[in-house]
Amino acid sequence: MVYKINESIIRIQAEALKPIETKAVFWSYDRGTAKLVIQLLRKDNIPQVLSEGTTVPIRLMFNSATAEGGIGKHDYLATIEDRVNGIVSITLEDNILGYVGTVRGSVYINFPDTRSLDTAGRFNFEIRRSPIDETTPELEDYYFNGFSQTIDKIEKIMANGKQEIDQKIADSEQQINEKLEEANNGIVQANQNIETLSNEINEANDRIDLTNQQIGNLGKLKKMYSNSIDFGDYDYSGNHNLAITNSDTFKSGTGGPVTYANGEYTVHMDGSGRLSRYNVNPETSAYLKDKTQYTMSCEIYVGSDYTGDVTQIFANYAYTDGGYSILQTSRLPSDAPRNTWITVRGTSTIDYQGRVPKVLYFSWQTVSNTTIPKGTLKIRKLKIEEGADATPYQPNLLQEPYQVSKVALNNPLDTNGMTPVNTSNYLVYTYFPSEFIKKGSTFTIRLEGTKPNDKSFRFYMYKTKVDGTVVSNDFLGDMVQVEGLKNTWELVVNNYNFDDTDLTQRFRLYQHPNSNLGAMSIKWCKIEYGTAATPPITFYKYFGEGLKDSNNPNDYSWDITPEYTEKGLNDKVSLTKPQSIEGTKVFLDQPYIEGERISTEKFGISLTGGQLSGVPVSDGTVLNWGRPYAYDNERSKTNDLFTISEDTKTLTILKSCALQFVGKFTCQTNNASYYAYLGMRVNGASDWRVAGIGGDLNWRNDVGWFCVRKFNAGDRVTLVTGTNYKTDSVNAWGVDQVYIREILTS
Repeated sequence: MVYKINESIIRIQAEALKPIETKAVFWSYDRGTAKLVIQLLRKDNIPQVLSEGTTVPIRLMFNSATAEGGIGKHDYLATIEDRVNGIVSITLEDNILGYVGTVRGSVYINFPDTRSLDTAGRFNFEIRRSPIDETTPELEDYYFNGFSQTIDKIEKIMANGKQEIDQKIADSEQQINEKLEEANNGIVQANQNIETLSNEINEANDRIDLTNQQIGNLGKLKKMYSNSIDFGDYDYSGNHNLAITNSDTFKSGTGGPVTYANGEYTVHMDGSGRLSRYNVNPETSAYLKDKTQYTMSCEIYVGSDYTGDVTQIFANYAYTDGGYSILQTSRLPSDAPRNTWITVRGTSTIDYQGRVPKVLYFSWQTVSNTTIPKGTLKIRKLKIEEGADATPYQPNLLQEPYQVSKVALNNPLDTNGMTPVNTSNYLVYTYFPSEFIKKGSTFTIRLEGTKPNDKSFRFYMYKTKVDGTVVSNDFLGDMVQVEGLKNTWELVVNNYNFDDTDLTQRFRLYQHPNSNLGAMSIKWCKIEYGTAATPPITFYKYFGEGLKDSNNPNDYSWDITPEYTEKGLNDKVSLTKPQSIEGTKVFLDQPYIEGERISTEKFGISLTGGQLSGVPVSDGTVLNWGRPYAYDNERSKTNDLFTISEDTKTLTILKSCALQFVGKFTCQTNNASYYAYLGMRVNGASDWRVAGIGGDLNWRNDVGWFCVRKFNAGDRVTLVTGTNYKTDSVNAWGVDQVYIREILTS
């Protein structure tokens, strides 16, 4: 074990001398390593022999505004290192390392025959705050180390006395109770016989019900869904892994370059600085709940070429702003073998102390700044789990590529939930329900997004009459962050409490409070019935079935979902071109999907939500296409003709095709002197005008439009408005709805 040691000599004498200035300086980060060694000498410099049974108390005193008399006191019972030569030692506890300043010490001796003496030995040393240290325990005004045996004896005597008194009382009560019990036994026994018979009948009925339930469950296989079945050879018998890692987890920092391969991070320390690797990346920020106990574990490898102190190596989990550490592993032992993976772990209860974490991240460090080592270090299998136990490593199955769930995908209730949002407005976004939300309904809202630390995501239900008159804007709740997922927030609304019959409903998302508004970013939002949130995906690729309800994916038999099978078929079989199909499948009869021939199932999709409102519009403004709202058939869900950009402004054509467009172009301002037209632009070339409104835009104008056009693979298609409108914002403008279908050219 490595210690930072100060050695002092104390002479036993009657004369009072000045305290010994040891010039020792201990630091707040010297936890468990700050050691004072003292040799006790008689006045003639002969060592004071410490016979068996002798104890050496040492008192440490320091200035404290909160202690009685302004003096804090910590008492230690010294460890006798050498009885013959009178050498004793104490190791400073963590609770004194929170002090900054001079500490005054005094030494005493208790002999076995009840004699004692004050050696008159006084000494001083200093404690200072380490620059790296943010986790030193708070200084305690009083502390006693080594006197627990005496306290235990006193407590034992008190306990025995109390036990004797309690026994006397109990004996007296028992004599009285025995007489009462004899009188009541007859009545009680009769009642018990009746109750016992009734219980036996109920237990028999319960066993029959349980047996019937078990018989019924035999035919009900348990299901699990996943987007990947590459579960590896991991042991899934333990707790879920809540950590999120990727190849860039230790991208930033000092000490040397880091490489990543096969789940292992390797740093070749080059002597340029101490090891401090991290990456403050929101994409790997897994939230942990406040006031909850978690355990962090990982495996660390020290190469034979490493020149540093292995006891200085550890990993932790921290958060910004501030770099506060909330979980930390133990350090490697001094005798840790080289070229060997060693598991380290640490358990803590999360305490954000009222702060709101912005980004949570892993860091990998060595402590010492004075010695800069060289050599190879590795780390792998980073895991965070709830509770005090470290269970075997497994990947985080809640994240991509798995997104494991025991619940089948729910259909989204919001039609525009996949629209990305970036705004600093008080009203962040409005989501349109695909159906009427009835009173008593239970639904879950989940989104992935970021916000300022002093803001919350707050949802309301905005309701209007048919004529547009606002009825109310009812509070639904504030979202809370989801454990183990990146930047994910959730609100569960149990038993929707409003009767909105004959009203139009809209989900409105605000940032709260509405002062000092900040940047809000939403990647997606999904609203669904029930209390279980499912991923914002179109389908799962795989499903598993098993006999028991298990969290271990290896307990299930896995197969491809019908939706994924159908997508694979659509990807391989062209619906518009002659094609030879390799394999043993017999195509004597044409293949069917849900009763229709593949060759007749054409692509068709409806987009909504492209209309603009309350934003500036001018000549050349690029409009939104909108988000998918409906499909003509299952084949259309696997869109292999085009993609829609994240901002919904651009269609990118994936293969040569001909498309037909049918839509509605809407314009409304407060002035009749403006005109507007809608143009389709391919690869930035001149517009192909498809609709127009000549003046009179002070009323709402809804114009239907139709267009057929051929495209080549790689074409980028946008909708552009032409207008003489020049004011700041519009009431309504853009393509509210558009239907796109594939057609065959002549």
